[in-house]
Amino acid sequence: MEHIALLKSINRGVLAPVYLFYGTEKLLMDSYLGKLKAKLLPPELEAFNFDKIDGEKVSIHRIVDLANTMPVMAEKRVVVVDNAVYFTATTKNSENKFDEGPLLQYLANANTACCLVFRIIGKADKRKKIFKAVEEKGQTVEFAGLTGENLERWVEAFLKDKGKTIERAAFNYIALLAGEGLETMQNELEKLSLYCQDSPVITLPMVQEIVTRNSEINVFNLIDSIAERKGGKALELLQMSLVMGEAPMKLLGLLVRQYRLILAAKDMISQGFSEKQIREKLSIQPFVLNKVLSQGRNFPVEQLVKALEKLLETEVLLKSSGGDPSELMENLVIGLCYK
Repeated sequence: MEHIALLKSINRGVLAPVYLFYGTEKLLMDSYLGKLKAKLLPPELEAFNFDKIDGEKVSIHRIVDLANTMPVMAEKRVVVVDNAVYFTATTKNSENKFDEGPLLQYLANANTACCLVFRIIGKADKRKKIFKAVEEKGQTVEFAGLTGENLERWVEAFLKDKGKTIERAAFNYIALLAGEGLETMQNELEKLSLYCQDSPVITLPMVQEIVTRNSEINVFNLIDSIAERKGGKALELLQMSLVMGEAPMKLLGLLVRQYRLILAAKDMISQGFSEKQIREKLSIQPFVLNKVLSQGRNFPVEQLVKALEKLLETEVLLKSSGGDPSELMENLVIGLCYK
């Protein structure tokens, strides 16, 4: 089940006796847990009917006991088990507290007066019996990073609570932070809301001034400067990345990836592919594709091929020579701008 489907079932009051929440987006996971609790438990009864425990420190038997406990003055109780490591591929089966047997027995006849929620930050092993049992008797919900329209709706909803809206260009820029997680995105939106107190609309210049730049944003800006032959600006962006602690080899890898995306997109456009087809084949988000297509208009194919050759030459030098990595990267940027 996707989290959007979970939200619909919560709103309808159609809830399962057991859930497994897993994935990388803890912020989103916390939000949905809050919605689930609000639907099931009046605030004044939470102290009697809500337990949150650490699955690495509490035995399966204790979890089952809590799940079988009947609610007090309420229709339901909620038990949340964080760090439910027995759903991952790295389960410590040798330890008795991770014996799945009692939990499998419980799931076969789960207490309908309890909503049992397991949570794991990261991947779940879908091959395991315990995963399949939860899938059969309840719901497994993946909280992956938001993309496309889902990310846009999340940003719009967050800013609406602050009395703000955001321009399309500003959203496309800040959306590049999505790969770092919603928590990073939320922190930057909080800063923007405070900075733009007197403006109901967040614009691109505001975002560019306030948002902490990540590696991908710097690479996009660096390639823009190279395309415009602005050597001074390109070197400034390179130095900014290096000062921020970006490893030259990682930065080079991001440049190679971006140039390859631009070249691949141009090739697919020449073959008549739609933007949707290009995005799916390249496995990139819509706002990243917009940037790739925009940059592609500034580079002829021959220049892209030569740029990739220079990038690969620099990679060899970084790996094999005793030269200064920063100097090698500076020479690369100058070469891309002027040769």
